[in-house]
Amino acid sequence: MMMKRRHFLGGMLATGILPAFGVPESERIARIGMMTDTHIGQTLESCSRVKAALELFKSKGVEMVINCGDLADRHYPDGYRFYRQTVNTVYPDAATRPKEVYVYAWHDTANYDAVKRDGLPGFLGAFENMRKLLEAPNPHTCDFVWKGLPFLVFPQFTGHAGFLSWADYEKAIERTCAANPGKPVFVCDHVPPADTVFHSREWGCEECRRVLNRFPQVVSISGHVHGSLACERLIWQGQFTAINLGCLQTWGGFAPGSTPPRQAKPNFGVSVMDVYPDHLLIRRYDVRDRSEYSPDVPWLVPLPFVAAQAPYVPATAAKRCRQPVFAPDTTVKVTPVRSPVTGYEIAFREAGAFMYRIRCERKTANGNWEPYSRDDIFGEFWKAPKDRSGESRYVLSAGFFNAGETYRISVSPLDFFYRESPAVTGTFTATHPPAKSLWSCADPMATLRFTEYGKAVERGADGYFSPPSGQGTLRLPDDVFANLERGKRHHFTFDLDGIQPDGEWCAWRVTLRGRTGDRVTLADVQTSPGKPGTLRYVMDFNTPLNGDMPQTCDLLFNRRSPNSKLRVTRLELLRA
Repeated sequence: MMMKRRHFLGGMLATGILPAFGVPESERIARIGMMTDTHIGQTLESCSRVKAALELFKSKGVEMVINCGDLADRHYPDGYRFYRQTVNTVYPDAATRPKEVYVYAWHDTANYDAVKRDGLPGFLGAFENMRKLLEAPNPHTCDFVWKGLPFLVFPQFTGHAGFLSWADYEKAIERTCAANPGKPVFVCDHVPPADTVFHSREWGCEECRRVLNRFPQVVSISGHVHGSLACERLIWQGQFTAINLGCLQTWGGFAPGSTPPRQAKPNFGVSVMDVYPDHLLIRRYDVRDRSEYSPDVPWLVPLPFVAAQAPYVPATAAKRCRQPVFAPDTTVKVTPVRSPVTGYEIAFREAGAFMYRIRCERKTANGNWEPYSRDDIFGEFWKAPKDRSGESRYVLSAGFFNAGETYRISVSPLDFFYRESPAVTGTFTATHPPAKSLWSCADPMATLRFTEYGKAVERGADGYFSPPSGQGTLRLPDDVFANLERGKRHHFTFDLDGIQPDGEWCAWRVTLRGRTGDRVTLADVQTSPGKPGTLRYVMDFNTPLNGDMPQTCDLLFNRRSPNSKLRVTRLELLRA
């Protein structure tokens, strides 16, 4: 006896698990293969993951393939030809080939000036050339109805000269929604609407979010953020539905406190979306072996959209999310790295977490523990089960620590919604040789200039800097970097009291960069969000044996929230 659809959906949403008997295939309207950020190069080999994705799609019988942008890592004419060759190899019969949809994005314009032949300006010329070489059926901006389903496709440059204005973007979506009452309206963009899916607070589009908030029918499909499809934050619901496709290259994520702050990892994820009259069903796959991420819990989106019943509203989704917990016998082991010591390795058994929060406390002369630093690192959730080691290892630079002092390390597992579970701890005494201090500043706020585009920024009444544009520069003395030794490792440390109240990814990005010439970046970090108090951050860099040496450098600050502000309480340059 066939279960009625409303009972099926009710059971699915109540348990978070898709029943084994599934859904009648006869009711399916369409099956769509989706990928993004393929970042191919100039060789056929660089299309290998695309080929694996297309072969998976073919095995699943998809009828449309969407690539949501950054198809190539640069504007590579040969790359586009090889991409087309790959499509035609997997689908040699043009008559049975799936419908192809391409989103046009920034990476496919990079380096275009070096290869352009058509005389068209900038982005428009790059996209026209890309379309021609790729033999792409759709232009950069279009809308169409396929199998009774409405689609709109927009390039990354909506709002720029030569492309739709945001007002026209809004009108196009409004017309399509009005013409298709009760149906999902699929809006394909490269950049996701801001503050929806993983990393979109930082990498999302505010104008897109403002527009889409008006249209609950919209299902936004995007790329850009380079997330892992193993992450349950790549689907979101609020005023509408947003689905992000992760990437088919390397995925990252900015992690507070770490150097470098973006921790890139190889990625092999694609999605297959089934469209039914009353729901969407999205399954996520690893193209290497066609294994499925979370096969018992695919993403199921009821249709039509009803905000009060939407299962992927963050507060609702968090209730279904398992909170990782360390095994009772888990310990933290701290081991010096190399001789002489350059850092300290933090090792612990994994708990299946999205991230781990590593806090360091320093033991004071009176025996108390004071907060000292914080680093967040990603867990092994993104790896195939066979590739997981079961143990996490992370090295903290010796630049964090004072030789001979005692420190306590605590590690907490975090779920996909950044909820912490109880921590495990370990203590150690720093044993590395003391670094040589080359320069220090005990009160940077009083003795150094903080500027915004060259103009002085005054401290607020509370003593914090908050540059209106979100970008500021702490100008270091001209001679600080003038006499560095070649081929040496250096630490640049700073103590910062930052306030970033608007979420996990709304922190300060801090960069140590040359002031003149090529303005080379020596190192960068991302501060801890929230109100953590004063914490230490360390930037490690090596001076070259040959070539140009850093001369005059500054500390650049770039905020992620208009409510952020900061105080720098100490600076020091050391030779390890």
